[in-house]
Amino acid sequence: MDDPQSRKDATFYNYKLIRKIPLRPESKYSYMATALLLSTVLYFIDSWRGLSYSFVGVIVMLLVHALVLRITVKRVDKLSEKRWTFRRDWPWIGPLPIMDTQLSLFRRLHFHLLLVGCCVAGLFYPWAHSSLVIAMMYWHIWLLTPRFKLLWSLRKERRDGIVRLESKEVSYYHQ
Repeated sequence: MDDPQSRKDATFYNYKLIRKIPLRPESKYSYMATALLLSTVLYFIDSWRGLSYSFVGVIVMLLVHALVLRITVKRVDKLSEKRWTFRRDWPWIGPLPIMDTQLSLFRRLHFHLLLVGCCVAGLFYPWAHSSLVIAMMYWHIWLLTPRFKLLWSLRKERRDGIVRLESKEVSYYHQ
């Protein structure tokens, strides 16, 4: 009943915690304060139209992020597609993994996201109002800032590591 071959084929996942990166509340609040700063500046520049462009810019960039990540995850790693969803916990706002994800995949997806998001905002430049283009670029960079800050802090770690995003800390594991 318990033959050696079945024991040999069993898979066990052993994760070793390498680093925990705490997310300080002060940085979360300053991150959210910068969101209000853009809205305030656009309000003083273009009045209510600036505020509406700010709102449209964040919606467009969230949709672009969701679409790019969905297409890229489906193309690159079909199995991890269900691990990504829309998150609303500070500072993780937008489409992000809800479960553990590979660091190499996280880096790759966000590099694509950075390029495509900038290109989409640039496509609006000839036809859209300048406040809308500014809002789109700002929200794109604003949404990516905590992710690139995380990637920068993990730049010297092995690519085959596992990242777990939580609201109070980020954990980095090796298998």
